[in-house]
Amino acid sequence: MATSQNRPSQDGDSPKKRKVSPGLRRLGRILFIVMCVCIITGCIIASVLTVYILRYIETEETLDLTTIKLNYTTILYAQDESTGDYYELQRLHGSENRIWVNYEDIPQYLKDAAVALEDKRFWTHSGIDIRRTVLSFVNYLGVPLYEGTPGGSTITQQLIKNYTQDDDVLITRKVREIMHALRLEKKYSKEQILEAYLNTIPLGNNTNGVQAAANLYFDKDVSELTLAESAALVSITQNPTRFNPFTNLENLTGRQQDCLYLMHEQGLITDEEYEQALSEELVIASESAPEKLNSYQSWFVDQVIEDVIDDLVAEKGYTEAYAEQMLFRGGYRIYTTVDEEMQTYLEQKFLYDSGSFPAVINEEYPEAAFVILDLNGAIKAIAGSNRPKEGARLFSRARDAIRHPGSTIKPLASYSPALERDLIYYSMLVEDSPITINDNGVERQYPVNFYGTYLGNITVDLAIRRSTNTIPVKLVNTMGPLTSFTFMRDKLGFTTLVESRTSDGMTYSDINLAPMALGEMTDGVKPLEMAGAYQIFGNGGFYTKPYSYTKILDSEGNVVLEKNTTPVRAISGETATIMNHLLQGVTSGSQGTGTTAKFSALPVAGKTGTSDNDNNQWFIGVTPYYVGVCWMGYDIPQTIRYWNYPPPIVWKNIMGPIHQNLPVIQFQDNSNVVAMEFCTESGLIATEDCPTKSMGWYKKSNIPENCDIHGPGSNRPDDDEDEDEDRHDSSSEDDNYDPYEDDE
Repeated sequence: MATSQNRPSQDGDSPKKRKVSPGLRRLGRILFIVMCVCIITGCIIASVLTVYILRYIETEETLDLTTIKLNYTTILYAQDESTGDYYELQRLHGSENRIWVNYEDIPQYLKDAAVALEDKRFWTHSGIDIRRTVLSFVNYLGVPLYEGTPGGSTITQQLIKNYTQDDDVLITRKVREIMHALRLEKKYSKEQILEAYLNTIPLGNNTNGVQAAANLYFDKDVSELTLAESAALVSITQNPTRFNPFTNLENLTGRQQDCLYLMHEQGLITDEEYEQALSEELVIASESAPEKLNSYQSWFVDQVIEDVIDDLVAEKGYTEAYAEQMLFRGGYRIYTTVDEEMQTYLEQKFLYDSGSFPAVINEEYPEAAFVILDLNGAIKAIAGSNRPKEGARLFSRARDAIRHPGSTIKPLASYSPALERDLIYYSMLVEDSPITINDNGVERQYPVNFYGTYLGNITVDLAIRRSTNTIPVKLVNTMGPLTSFTFMRDKLGFTTLVESRTSDGMTYSDINLAPMALGEMTDGVKPLEMAGAYQIFGNGGFYTKPYSYTKILDSEGNVVLEKNTTPVRAISGETATIMNHLLQGVTSGSQGTGTTAKFSALPVAGKTGTSDNDNNQWFIGVTPYYVGVCWMGYDIPQTIRYWNYPPPIVWKNIMGPIHQNLPVIQFQDNSNVVAMEFCTESGLIATEDCPTKSMGWYKKSNIPENCDIHGPGSNRPDDDEDEDEDRHDSSSEDDNYDPYEDDE
């Protein structure tokens, strides 16, 4: 019989329920409220994002990968004189050192390493990796569903970040990135995206892209990288500071090994390749390599930079700012004219305390500039100062300084045009005497000679050797200053001549005797322009504006600029030959003002020059190989005081070693010029009766007559005239002076 305890309750009562504590009830209500808030917030965020995405889709355009190439490193090339091949001289870049390399030139190892390490599903996803994105977001929320920190960005997304430089931490930035990635994958192939990515990834030391990084870290072209080097290179991008090859090679090696493991795990390399790459020692270039990228620029590189900017402005119509931007960010390939060995030598030896410069009496040594051209106008070496160069794009006294040329102007503005017009010939007698000019209503004798006297009748070659002032003044006066001015400006490329300028109530013009005959110009000339002008005395009369590069290509190989280096005739070949021999007398003839410039049996045609009070001093010399210009002076004008006139000595000390191993050759004379002996007394062609003779050079169309003052039936001056000539001769500095002694 059943007991009452085992029976169901008659009144239907259930067993007594456990009571829920008030604390749990409160927690439940809080969780419910939080869940509701999260749901509502999520809906709001989703709505906002939906609106944002719809607006984005309507307004944003797909990124254009072709514009990425506009921020790439420019490379200057120099030519190997022995082979004719060009090699890299210097790189120029803005904030990034980057060199574009095409997809087919990137080794497969490097492509595979990037995919294995950064985005193993790259070839199959549509721009975003949903699985990685979700895991990354969950980890970001603090839910440990994934060990480690998975990167949420695909290679496509990383490319977009590198392209846009968008580092916004808001979720809208990630949405923009995802939308860009989806669009990019529809517009471009995977190969194009991977190519752009490998050309933009940051790889440390201000270097972006695998080509520039391969050059920097391994001193190789990217196409030459091994598997081990490829894995190391792409490993840097995760943290370029931590994995810096120069300072943290051990860290980089560990990351490289992880990359190799992933490549092996994903079947991208064989067992043998894997083991060989692990055992390969990474050989990193010198730690000083970054310093070579853009830190030091020679005077020549400065010259190229300014020339390219000027030419882009003049020929392309760019603003100066845009031209500069294109030079440093346009990925140009610039083929220069420099002789790198000569440039290095010049910058080492052209220092006032190097032993190349003679002593002066001044407390501070004067500044100086030096230019070396070949005979076709190509700049081979240049120095804008005789102080150590301590910066880039400095003021260059060779390119930028405008200084009075003194007597170096004489062969250009007076003697050459006069010879061209047959107003003079090599040995013609000209009178060293002043002319009378009207100076503000007062007549005076003009000019004076530096040697303090007048020599009477002298030959043209002696006038040039002694740098006589009166003869150029008379020649310019005869031709008209405008003739000389036009020749200098239009035929020889001088840009600083003043045609007419009004200032402070005064009118200034270089169309006058003093500027054209003696170099006393309103402003002056530039040493580089003087070098360009003097080339006509070494190459047969042709002028080519000095140039520092021959052509510029863009990153696609298209011509941006190309120099027209075709020589233009400035003077006839006959005039050039005669002027050359006249100027050789300056360095090798008796009483020549530039004899201290002569350094060997090699002929040197040259000219000295000083402006008033020795504020500017020059020597310009021409050899069968080069034109060299040396200028000395102070930026704030003052007299240079010296024991031995410095510029020809400096010129010799610089140019002598440059020519040391070059064959001794002669200038090539024009076939319409003949060499004949002349009588030193009459300047006419010598006969057997002439007691003193010297060699002269004459146009076949303008040969003087035979001497008629010696021998039977001569027209020798009478005794009174002889006495006058003797009295004149005795006024020279040396009573026994023979102007043609030891003359060639």
